[in-house]
Amino acid sequence: MPNNNNASVTKRNRAEACLIIRPVPPIEQPAGLIYRQPLAAQIPGTDAMDDLAPWKPDDAFNPQASVEDIYYCFRLLLGRNPSPAEWPGHSGLAGNDLHNVVRSYLDSRECAERGLLGPQKELDVQLTKAEGFSIYTSQDDLAVGKHVAAGVYEPAVAALFRSILRPGMGVIDLGANIGFFSMLAASLVGPQGFVLAVEPNLANVRMLEASRRVNGFHHVTVAACGAGTAPGLLTLNAAFSNGMTGPVGNDLADLMTAQIVPCLPVKALLPPDRAIDFIKIDVEGAEHLVLSAARDVIAKWRPTIVSEFSPGMLEGNSGVSGEQYLEFFADLGYRASVVDGRMDAPAATVAEIMAEYRRSGDDHIDILLVPATPTRSKSGWRRLLGG
Repeated sequence: MPNNNNASVTKRNRAEACLIIRPVPPIEQPAGLIYRQPLAAQIPGTDAMDDLAPWKPDDAFNPQASVEDIYYCFRLLLGRNPSPAEWPGHSGLAGNDLHNVVRSYLDSRECAERGLLGPQKELDVQLTKAEGFSIYTSQDDLAVGKHVAAGVYEPAVAALFRSILRPGMGVIDLGANIGFFSMLAASLVGPQGFVLAVEPNLANVRMLEASRRVNGFHHVTVAACGAGTAPGLLTLNAAFSNGMTGPVGNDLADLMTAQIVPCLPVKALLPPDRAIDFIKIDVEGAEHLVLSAARDVIAKWRPTIVSEFSPGMLEGNSGVSGEQYLEFFADLGYRASVVDGRMDAPAATVAEIMAEYRRSGDDHIDILLVPATPTRSKSGWRRLLGG
C-alpha cells in the first residue's frame, strides 16, 4: 500500500514544478504589455524558455524602438516610471532607431547621476593646503598638480604675487590651469577684490571651481573658455593639465574629432568699469594674440603683467618673434625685467631679455612688465620700478 504522505509530497512537488514553468500572464502598464517572470522559471535546455519569453526564438530583431523599449529605458536606465505628463512626448520616439533612442537616455543627466555606467572611480584628487588658501590637486597631473602638492610650483612668480597684490585689487589670470595663481590672488586681494580666472580645459575648470568653493572665494569668477581676439571657437590639445589652443581647421574629419572650446576676448569677460591692477598670462605662446585683443584694457588700467616668455611658442601660436612681443609692451609704455626671484630686478632691454632666455637653457622664462608711468598709485610699484 502506497504511503499517503509520500504521495502527497509527490503531488505537491509536481504542483510546484508546474508553477515554475507556467508563464506569468502579462500585466498592463502605461507602455503596453510588460512581462514579468522569475529567473528560476527560465530553465536552460527545456522548452520552458519558449513559453516564458516575451518573444519567439525565430522572431527577427527589430532595430526600431517600440513603446515597450522606451518604457524600459525609464525603468532600467532612469530607475523610475514615466510620469503622465512626459509619457506622450517620450512614447512618440517609438519607431526611431533603437540605438539612438537608448543612447539619448544613457547620455541624460538623470542616468549619469545614477552611476550605472561602470563602478564609481575613486576621485584622484586631494586637498592641498597652501599659505592662505587650499587647492585641489592630482598626483597624476605631472605638469602642475604634482608640483603644487609638493609646494614647489613657480615660487618666484608666487613671490611676485605676494609682493604686489593688495586687498581690493582686480586680477586677471589668463590660462588659469587648475587655479593655483587664481586662488593665491583671491587670498591676497580679499573679498573687496576681484579675480577673473580664464581656462578652456574643462578638466581644469572642474578643479578650479572645486577649489573656489572650498575656499569660499565668492570674488573669483571662473570663465570656462579660451581668451582670443574675437568671439568664436578654438581647438584644445591637452597634456596633463597643460593645454594649447589653436584655430579650428577646415577639414571636416578634423573638426568632428577635435576638442572644441569657446573663445572670447578678455574685454567681453570683464564687468563694466572693473579696475584691473594685475594680469598673469600663460597661454602657451598665444600671449601676443590675447593681449593684443586686450590692448584697450591694458591702456585704460595700466596693470602690472607677469607673462610666460617662450619665443618658440610665440612664433608658432602668435606669429611673432620674442623681440616683437617685448616691443609690443615697449610701445605701450611698459618696462620689462626677468622674473628671477628678486623683488628689485632691474629693467632690461629687449636684447638683455633675449640673452637671459638663451642662457636659461629652458623653453621659457617668466617676465615682469610694469608701466613706466602708472596712472594710479599702487603699493609695490616704487620697488618694482627701482625707485
